[in-house]
Amino acid sequence: MTAPGRLCLLSMLIVGARAEAKLDVNWTWQSSLESEQYRHTLLNDTSGGSIQSLDSLVTATAEWNSVTGTFALEGNNLLTTDSQDSVSKKLIVQELFWQPETELAGVPLDLSIGKQRLDWDVGYGFRPLDIFKSYERNPVGIQVDEGVGAATASWFDGVGQWELVATDESWASTNTDQARLAEKQHGIGLRRYALVGSTELQGVMYFDQVHRGTVGGSVVAVLTPALELHSSFAYAQRYQSYKQGDMYEPVRWGTSNDSYQFLLGFNWANTTGLNIIGEYWYDGRSWDKSMWKKALQRAEELSQHPATTGLASSYSWGLDNTSLVAQNIMLHFKMNMSALHPKYLWLEKLEPSLDLLVSPTDGGLVATPRLSYPVYESGESDMKIELASRFYTGAGNSVYANMPDRDLIFINLKGNF
Repeated sequence: MTAPGRLCLLSMLIVGARAEAKLDVNWTWQSSLESEQYRHTLLNDTSGGSIQSLDSLVTATAEWNSVTGTFALEGNNLLTTDSQDSVSKKLIVQELFWQPETELAGVPLDLSIGKQRLDWDVGYGFRPLDIFKSYERNPVGIQVDEGVGAATASWFDGVGQWELVATDESWASTNTDQARLAEKQHGIGLRRYALVGSTELQGVMYFDQVHRGTVGGSVVAVLTPALELHSSFAYAQRYQSYKQGDMYEPVRWGTSNDSYQFLLGFNWANTTGLNIIGEYWYDGRSWDKSMWKKALQRAEELSQHPATTGLASSYSWGLDNTSLVAQNIMLHFKMNMSALHPKYLWLEKLEPSLDLLVSPTDGGLVATPRLSYPVYESGESDMKIELASRFYTGAGNSVYANMPDRDLIFINLKGNF
């Protein structure tokens, strides 16, 4: 049965079981005006230029007794300066699940059945425990995140929670080249969460036909009212990614053995409104420094000959791996302007933030500044305007400096009603 067919069957079962429920709907919308500056690099054989476009998104989150659904209407390139791009509109079921309660042998069980996101990780810039489906972290424009087909059963003891889970990734649409190539996983797993004092502990075991066995875990420790440490890891017996071959072979999608992912970070805040998050992570599914060096050298050499330009361009597919580089350091700065001295209260509604993503092995840098301001607030609705940008730069031979995008600038309007 196709994913739309499964969702239709689930909807009919839910309607039949909960016909008496009360419907509550919350709406959000976002319009995003983007200016993309692109450039010629070793991984992009086109000349430099710019494209401007307008995208929009309307999302409805409906709650109907124990049923929750999130539906998105997305419109891309509603206005654009690129004559090769056409308007696209689509309706996406992000989530639709039923959460009944039952009892087994005297033990209360919380059940969840349907299409849903399972968020278990603790990281800000990277999430090793997104083992069912990966999501881009901290997008600057419009992004629609879908869940996977999942059935869970959880119960609580005196320390924390046990959770059984079965998932099917094919319920999510395939809207990227990587997603279309990847084999969709379906499997079963067990999760344990425990709160010990002021420390949160989590362990995960999961088995599917793609990765075989996956184990992972996380810890969050509150050291002081101002400082928290967090860490997470995951190991999988197999993983899918783009792989390099011999000099005159194109980059191919394939399966490899043994992937390790690890994240360590802190979250600190002071009484003057400054919040800093710092994280280091390693993603073994990505190309490391030596592999990227070889990729850039081969791309440069192969692009010199017309017969091998196709081989040269295939090395840009490495940019579609889950992480661009294996090692990263991120610093996130955010200022709560309302905590400033009273003489600066006219600034209290401004929300500035800055993300700095550094590749320590090759000197690459991605900078993402944001500034948002609420222009309307009431008890039932609100609207804010956000100016966001993302700049790819760093050492000349770094991966980030060879991204086709030089910089992205967004003007976002967001609202709830």
